[in-house]
Amino acid sequence: MAEVVFINQFFTATKDNPNVYLSILPLNLLCLANYLKSKGIPSKILDLGIHRFDKPIEDRGRIRYGISDKSIVDLVKKQKPKIVGIGCMFSRHYLDVLYISRLIKEIDSNIKVVVGGNHATSYVNLVLKEKSIDFVVLGEGEVTFYELCKQILSGKNTLEEINGISFRKDGNNVATEKRELISNLDILPALDYSFIDIERYLDDTKVSPFLMRYPSFDVISSRGCPGQCVFCTVKNVWGRTWRGKSAERFVDEIESLNKKYGIREFAIMDDSASVDKKRWIKICDEIIKRNLDIKWTTPNGIAHWTLDKDIIKKMKDAGCYRVTFGIESGNLDTRRFIGKPYNLEQARELINYANKIGMWTICTNIIGFPCETESAIKDTVNFAKSSGTDFATFYLLCPDMTSDVYPYFKKEGLLDFDSIFDSEVLDEDRFEEMERALSEEGVDTKFFKKEQLRKIQMQAYRNFIIHRGLSFMFTLRLIRKIRSLEDFYCAVRFLMTGCKIFINSFLKSNTHAMLYD
Repeated sequence: MAEVVFINQFFTATKDNPNVYLSILPLNLLCLANYLKSKGIPSKILDLGIHRFDKPIEDRGRIRYGISDKSIVDLVKKQKPKIVGIGCMFSRHYLDVLYISRLIKEIDSNIKVVVGGNHATSYVNLVLKEKSIDFVVLGEGEVTFYELCKQILSGKNTLEEINGISFRKDGNNVATEKRELISNLDILPALDYSFIDIERYLDDTKVSPFLMRYPSFDVISSRGCPGQCVFCTVKNVWGRTWRGKSAERFVDEIESLNKKYGIREFAIMDDSASVDKKRWIKICDEIIKRNLDIKWTTPNGIAHWTLDKDIIKKMKDAGCYRVTFGIESGNLDTRRFIGKPYNLEQARELINYANKIGMWTICTNIIGFPCETESAIKDTVNFAKSSGTDFATFYLLCPDMTSDVYPYFKKEGLLDFDSIFDSEVLDEDRFEEMERALSEEGVDTKFFKKEQLRKIQMQAYRNFIIHRGLSFMFTLRLIRKIRSLEDFYCAVRFLMTGCKIFINSFLKSNTHAMLYD
């Protein structure tokens, strides 16, 4: 039994859009559970989303990827918790969090349900409309959640003294003073992965064709980002701040995972890993000094303006084989609007250098800013083609309501979901409509309907893949990637996956869209 139980949620999808969601490694819950453990409060993590792809569950007219209600009830009853903590990072999964919190209260109405994460922090007043949720932890959670648990378990009732929480009192929402961020992340306890069945998460990575080595694992070396990107919501939790673990502490974590669990590849999932150049170089030096036989990538993107050729070479020497650059747009006006007015030629130079020394390169791009023109989108696709990057992604903009870009859509009369937050009770159908519009389908802009943007997106992929496919026919480009048998197998896998993506793009609705010269 455990007085405090953390729940990693299951996921559902509509039948007309049955996206398969992998069970997400609950790093947020691991951090909280380990902090409680360091303070003498035992806890347990229940993962409701561990699943097999071929066994989804019918759920409220939806498709659930995770365990059944009966299994959840049995697990919770077995633990007999006094407090249940649920992470809610993404708004698109909030309705599932609501369902879980209501189920917990049906099991035992005395259990205190606490919700935290990006969504909960961003939409705290909306969350507290739900009577099954007792508390919201705002922002960084370790110290706040510990103090809240300590007070609940001791029977005290001085909640206003705890910084960083919100709750209902006498029919009104109360928010206490803001919690200061932890300045030194090294004071946090090292993560004990025995809270989860780590092998199940490692199994999930073995189905990915985008990895060089298996198994792979997600790690984070820092928190936050000082950037000013208009589409970003990271600021809702961390502000416009950045804090990093020391190089020694972070490499200790990697080394422990490598030796204890045999993890051979790592995805460094930081929002902005290389803000502190000296620390970033030292991380690479530590990996090299310890002679760790690992591979790693930066899938969340890395700020090209914080790097130079020497750092790229150091990353390669330390085992980085694929680097993702967050370009977002190849048009200067759009880049200024986004908040990334950085030199594209410097980015091009780094991309080509990374290719030259045998690394794989990816550039992320975003289409669909409120006043973005056809010419601006062409600039983005053409930069992707001419930059030399091995692959490019073209995402449709998701203008979250708490992002700095949302007011521009509202000003143009393109979006307005404010009424969802004005009603006394959450309109779940309207909320799902909002989330689907803002996270899956793209939204109308001043110059394009969302249907047009989806066609443009598909054509951008096709156009880029044809262009890059032709360049890979020249052996020099490919030979640079292959310096071992492992590199050869990796290159074959990547190229086959690229071909499948290209073929699938034509199997879908083959409608005409803009063409890029």
